Amino acid sequence: MKKAELVSGLVLLAFGLCLWAVLIPWQVAESPDAVISPRMMPYLCATLIVVLSLILIAQSWMDLRRNADAGPAFTRAEVLSTLGVIVLFGVAAALFVFTGPLLPGIAIVLLPMLALGERRILVLTLLPAALMGGAWLLFYVALGTSFQ
Repeated sequence: MKKAELVSGLVLLAFGLCLWAVLIPWQVAESPDAVISPRMMPYLCATLIVVLSLILIAQSWMDLRRNADAGPAFTRAEVLSTLGVIVLFGVAAALFVFTGPLLPGIAIVLLPMLALGERRILVLTLLPAALMGGAWLLFYVALGTSFQ
């Protein structure tokens, strides 16, 4: 598993550096008259991702040097589950465009619960309902805005 941690740390490091150097300057506008720059929070998050990924890389590198891990970095089941999550979010994004926020929100909550073996009807019913109701209260009632 230490190889997987090393690979994950390297991927997170590349992602954090890409955020810092490319995505934040490209997507977040600089506001000269703002007291606090709109780029400050994204830069802080990217910096935290880079620092934590460096810590993960250092820890996994030390562990790999102490005990050689001969197994594969990722198992077939891990790769398939990652692809499943990517497909789930792609389908949810398409559903959002065509149906609005309710169906994709329920799908993103309910389908992983079913895939992980949750079979209690009360939990499968109340958790998505509570999350969707809470999101509705937050965005529509408290903030006075909408998802779209």
